[in-house]
Amino acid sequence: MNARTSRPVLAAAVAAAGVTLAASAQMPEIPPGKWWKRPAIVQKLELTTEQQEKLEEIFAKNRRAFIDLKADVDRRQLDVEELMAKKDSDPKKVSDAIDASEQAKARLRKSISMMVLEMRGVLTDKQWQQVVDRREEWRQERNQELRDRMRENRLRRRGPDRPGGPPDAAPPAPREAPKE
Repeated sequence: MNARTSRPVLAAAVAAAGVTLAASAQMPEIPPGKWWKRPAIVQKLELTTEQQEKLEEIFAKNRRAFIDLKADVDRRQLDVEELMAKKDSDPKKVSDAIDASEQAKARLRKSISMMVLEMRGVLTDKQWQQVVDRREEWRQERNQELRDRMRENRLRRRGPDRPGGPPDAAPPAPREAPKE
């Protein structure tokens, strides 16, 4: 997997973890992506260059594991979908596949939670409190980003040659970076 194809996987893993973390109340939401490199967040949290470097090291150390864990989640989900699509699937096999899928998701969530905990150790108490205080804002940004992506995907599937697609359908505009 090259850097270009790994970015969406990592972004999806971090986004999924953020949503999952909020739902489970294990840890607060964190901004999507490499938030320690975004100028508005760096300024708001007053991150030092040393902190940014440490955060990048933590992320880099975990990157390959996230790719593998996300791929395992995807494989396990595909197994469930394939079994569910069969008319005569054995309920025990379906149940086992669902359990395996949930366990894979749990491993990914735990791995990301542990990374966030390690990142928390790089931040001061004041900086961490700012992260906690802004979690709802970041959750809303992430949800809007997901809605925009889903809308773009629907538009792509309904091109000008497909029923239900607008006759003058143009490709969606590139997404803007989240604003701080």
